[in-house]
Amino acid sequence: MARQPRWFEQLDSILVALDGAPADWLGRAEIRALFGLGERDAIRLLHRFGAAQHHNALLVSRQALQRQLEAIRNSSSYAAFVARRRHLAEGLSAARSQSAARQFRVPLPKPRPSLDELPASITWRRETPKGLARFEILYQDGADLMSQLAGFLEAASADRTEFFRATEPAPSEPES
Repeated sequence: MARQPRWFEQLDSILVALDGAPADWLGRAEIRALFGLGERDAIRLLHRFGAAQHHNALLVSRQALQRQLEAIRNSSSYAAFVARRRHLAEGLSAARSQSAARQFRVPLPKPRPSLDELPASITWRRETPKGLARFEILYQDGADLMSQLAGFLEAASADRTEFFRATEPAPSEPES
């Protein structure tokens, strides 16, 4: 399979630009700009498209160049080039999809809250060793209440020993 020229990728835009070109004859500088080539490649392309020497310059007719480029665009080699590019694009798209499907996000563990870091709107400690305990949450709305309850439960489950020490009544002193 022969390698196609780099400018095959831009053939449609070259034809559009060529259609709007004001000059009837194109030289080395115009070919360089139109095809995005270097100096030597522009000269080779001028020869390939049948440029003629005119006043010490190689020139090709715009209409002749358009006809030849149209013939290239209608050729089987260009159709094969387009099909290969489409196939390659489809393969890349499928590979990207498969790669994205294989990736997953690992949630970073949140630091476990501690009972000492609860907001001031939550009070839950026993004031006297044998007295009743009070659990109180000051909240603004239902969402705030749920959030604070969830934070409290998470902190209580993270350090169960501290939670039970603070909520259970102090052991009674044996009477003598």
